Amino acid sequence: MREIFKRYNFELTEELEKSFLIYRELLIEWNQIINLTAILDNDEITIRHFIDSYSIINKLLPFKGEVLDMGSGAGFPGLIAAIMAPETNFTLVDSVMKKITFLDDVVKRLELKNVKLLHHHLDKQNSMKKRFNLIISRAFMKPEKLLYFTKNYLTKNGFNVMLLTENQVNKFSNQIKKYKAEVISYPFEGKERFIVKFKKLN
Repeated sequence: MREIFKRYNFELTEELEKSFLIYRELLIEWNQIINLTAILDNDEITIRHFIDSYSIINKLLPFKGEVLDMGSGAGFPGLIAAIMAPETNFTLVDSVMKKITFLDDVVKRLELKNVKLLHHHLDKQNSMKKRFNLIISRAFMKPEKLLYFTKNYLTKNGFNVMLLTENQVNKFSNQIKKYKAEVISYPFEGKERFIVKFKKLN
């Protein structure tokens, strides 16, 4: 795995590699029981999930305060972020209980102390009754819908960070301009990836 990371100009520590290998092994094992990923090849999982999430999170570090990964699914990018930033507290939320069970297995195997898992359906009233300094999401729902539904989950000075494709950014360009969002772009696998950072909506 470390050799693949080097091809993308990332130096993976021995400790991180060990954690990621356990994570990948559990992902493949659990994927035989529940649908977590359509990507089954070890190297492709490393590139499409681990390196993609790593590159995103690397650009956002350091985090401050409480972080929410909304619609965490198989844990990308939230669980990767939690492994990379052990001093930051993360709440990983998904509406599918089987996925939460999988994430719980990974958290226990890696002995992560900074992760809380929650089986929760996103609602605009925020029935969680907790607010976060940063919300991250990857391929969860349409950006405009996510902004609307998550605004009550953010603290007053919080940020909503979305990980978008070029096509999504083009479709959402008017909203990006309207809300004066910060956009970070970088190449990945021959395409442009975008991190779009929104301040809390009023």
